[in-house]
Amino acid sequence: MVKFIIYVFIVIILLQIIFKDIKEKIISNKSNLLLLVLGILLGVLENNLYQRFLGSAVYTLPFIFIYSYGSDFLNKECMGVGDIKLIMNIGFLLKFQSFYKILLFINISFIIPLLFIFLKYLLTRKISNEIAFGPFLVLSFILILILEKYGI
Repeated sequence: MVKFIIYVFIVIILLQIIFKDIKEKIISNKSNLLLLVLGILLGVLENNLYQRFLGSAVYTLPFIFIYSYGSDFLNKECMGVGDIKLIMNIGFLLKFQSFYKILLFINISFIIPLLFIFLKYLLTRKISNEIAFGPFLVLSFILILILEKYGI
């Protein structure tokens, strides 16, 4: 029952992140901190805190490289620090299980926004300079959970 309540709060926070990021292009520190605390509680309840901390580090590392070197290459931020923190928390929630799952998450995290940008361009014939990346990260998280459930 306690785990169910924690998962309900996680869903509420993720929905709040989606709507706030779409509207204001900001992922708040409070939301990220709450996700981290809830993930730690899950780790304590499920006795897998080590896997969760490892997942947090391993999922975040490729995005830190993209953030730092992509920003140098493009001469502007390619994603925000809030996105990096959200990825850290998603990694914490997903736990480290395999590198395949991490690569799958990274691929889904970039393919879905590219499809969105492409479809938006086809419909409006305009290319926007910024998109909210948080909703796509949350969608990637949900897709990984679904794929995990079906053993993929």
